[in-house]
Amino acid sequence: MKGIIASLTALAMLVACGGGSSSGTTLAAGMQSVATSGTITAFGSVYVNGVRYGISSASLHKNGRVVVQSALAVGEVALVRGQHSAQSGQGVASSVDVEDNVIGPIASIDAAGGKIEVLGQSALVTAGTSFGQGITPADLTGLAVGDAVEVSGFADATGTITATRIGRAETNDPLQVLGKVAGFDGTNHSFMVNGLTVDFGSASVTGFTSGAPANDDLVVVRGTSFDAAVVKLTAASVMPADTDPRESGDGQHAETGTVELEGLVMNFNAATDFEVDGAKVTTTASTLFEGGAATDLANGLRVEVRGALDANQVLVADKIEIRRIAVVELESIAANLDAVNSKLQVLGVTVTVDANTRFEDRSSAQLQMFTLADVANGDTIEVRGYESPVGSGQVLATRLERLPPSIEVQLRGLYAASTPPQFTILGVLVDASGASFGHGEDGGQQGMASGDFFTQAAGQLVEVRGTLSGTMVMAAEVRIESQEDR
Repeated sequence: MKGIIASLTALAMLVACGGGSSSGTTLAAGMQSVATSGTITAFGSVYVNGVRYGISSASLHKNGRVVVQSALAVGEVALVRGQHSAQSGQGVASSVDVEDNVIGPIASIDAAGGKIEVLGQSALVTAGTSFGQGITPADLTGLAVGDAVEVSGFADATGTITATRIGRAETNDPLQVLGKVAGFDGTNHSFMVNGLTVDFGSASVTGFTSGAPANDDLVVVRGTSFDAAVVKLTAASVMPADTDPRESGDGQHAETGTVELEGLVMNFNAATDFEVDGAKVTTTASTLFEGGAATDLANGLRVEVRGALDANQVLVADKIEIRRIAVVELESIAANLDAVNSKLQVLGVTVTVDANTRFEDRSSAQLQMFTLADVANGDTIEVRGYESPVGSGQVLATRLERLPPSIEVQLRGLYAASTPPQFTILGVLVDASGASFGHGEDGGQQGMASGDFFTQAAGQLVEVRGTLSGTMVMAAEVRIESQEDR
């Protein structure tokens, strides 16, 4: 995190003096310096934390290499530095950097727990995880032990990564791990990154003031030799991670300007004392909360924080957006597209997209710069999101994917009682007369009597798979989801 914090400092100091940005360009009228770290949600420029950043003059890097835009992907966590207009909501990037948390072969897959292990790093797969085009189906079942993957996401205080994207690693990609140093042993030239032993005896070690890393330093380690038997990586290079929006590329610290940071709440003591992805954060009486309140803050909560740094490099939040869990899922044919108002309908449910919606194209077109404008009525669409406003029966999409054509539909949301064997979800009528029933704890694999389902389903999150008959879903499978499935 020390690397990210320095990056904005130079930007902000120059703004305060009326000077240029970190890239040496002069700030345009009405613009301010900004450094923002978050998930890429769309292209056509690049969208991060709800802002569209032009990248025509930006340097693009991924895992230490200069790349073109097509090498970046929706779902990857990126650090964007540049300028932003609060009035227009648009920005201009001077640089975009992606650093994967881990690249290497999958050592194990825990299907029940929704986790994989790569180079001793544990990665949690959730409903918000995107998958690369080479992974079919686009979920945990599309992966196998031994597959070489790259994982991008947010690490919690234990080092567990909540994966925002998992993709196939390129054949020429070095092995890589991003994490905090522990158990540093200068005599034997080794240290730990979670469950991985790093041997840096023959590595190029650069960027550290003392000439070597220290415990709790956030580092990027790359290598080509991995001993799976003892979970040890022989490093080719070790350097400080440059992933913190509080820092500039030259290591200086910002004191003005805007910092935006998406990540998980850690080390929570109070609303005025917690961390997000290792950055210290505090709130004030004037901090604006969206999607929740200060009382909702807790360890593990995913948030987006915007503010400015104080003299002690603490991020003083002027706004905190609490990212809600995408419990709703709709998969069917797109209808009634309204690009002007950013709306469409799926299964008759009105869906709204916004600047934070993640767009992905898994159809045969595989468009990288995919937006709502590329969707046509009749396309097979999968939407994940949540009901907004609550009780409206409408959905705000956190993610929209275009899929290959399919007659199967899928629906997930809160159960609403009707007359068995029928019920509704978000106003969509479901006929379960021919369905098999199950519970999330057994993944629907073991039988559940229909009577038990209708007794237990009230107020529960229910997932349905089936086909359409007019506007009614004819269910083939119905299951009550457990808390862990959410």
